[in-house]
Amino acid sequence: MAGAELPAVIVDIMRGGPGLGNIAPEQGDYFQIVKGGGHGNYRVIVLAPNSAQEMCDLTLLAFELADKYRNPAVVLADGFIGQMMEPVNFPDPISTLPEKSWAVQGTPESRDNLITSIELVPEELEAHVRHLQMKYETIVSREARYEGYRLEDAQLVTIGYGIVSRLLRTAVDMARDQGIPAGLFRPITLWPFPSRKISELADSTYGFLVCELSTGQMVEDVRLAVHDWVPVEFYGRTGGVVPTAEELFQQIARLWKEIDGFES
Repeated sequence: MAGAELPAVIVDIMRGGPGLGNIAPEQGDYFQIVKGGGHGNYRVIVLAPNSAQEMCDLTLLAFELADKYRNPAVVLADGFIGQMMEPVNFPDPISTLPEKSWAVQGTPESRDNLITSIELVPEELEAHVRHLQMKYETIVSREARYEGYRLEDAQLVTIGYGIVSRLLRTAVDMARDQGIPAGLFRPITLWPFPSRKISELADSTYGFLVCELSTGQMVEDVRLAVHDWVPVEFYGRTGGVVPTAEELFQQIARLWKEIDGFES
């Protein structure tokens, strides 16, 4: 679909694994979805909601971005968000959709439209791959999304997405009550990953704490985004185990004690 430039929206509600696993929350599909689960030099847009409202809003956005860039988009949520019950405000329905010159419409004019990803001549395939790469670069420059919380004076930045970001928000408040200058950075797009903003935060931050419901997958993208001298710690739970806010606060306090002692 990426090679044929076919818009599509795929929803992946991540559960405990690998194998049969269970239906409890996890975030172990990050590599599969964000890095690509098939062959070739392709990318998909990945949106990570952290509420029932965002499950609505980001799914709508996924359709818009998929259509705009003629590319698959994935809504990637953990099982906690997928089973959550919260009030949701739905937008007004769209009455008309834009015409697509490339699509099959069941009309004589669109009869010759043939969408395929097969390019058997190496030079022609290379040209197609270059075309796709230029599109991906445009997406990176325009569509990276994130949310920050108490980052203005943060010296220790926590990073998480999905349900973990909501728990980290409470943990950051707990840390602030104890005099720890913590903040939260939440990637909303996992691809394109908001690397530039994380790199900017590294200039004024003593350390990062990445929390995931996995053995550590997004943490690799965070480490690629920061300077070598800024420590990036990881804390994860798996198998459907969701950490408490108190548990995450203890990790913040532990890391801040190490950073504060080093700085002293």
